[in-house]
Amino acid sequence: MRLQGILEEYIKMKAFLFSLDGATNDWLYLQPVLFNTWGDVKCIFMEKFFLASRTTTIRKEICGIRQHFGETLHEY
Repeated sequence: MRLQGILEEYIKMKAFLFSLDGATNDWLYLQPVLFNTWGDVKCIFMEKFFLASRTTTIRKEICGIRQHFGETLHEY
């Protein structure tokens, strides 16, 4: 979706607000400062709810996925 004159960053920030629920929603509204950019929101949210160690583990798992010989795409 691309609206003329509206930055993609603004759309991401607005959509993100509607995706929060429960503890994440509470976290957002208890923030002492307002976010100025999508990058700020993303960085602070990831630090709070998605630890770097978890990110590294998931990245390794994804990079290690291999289709076995004889395995169909559906099975893969």
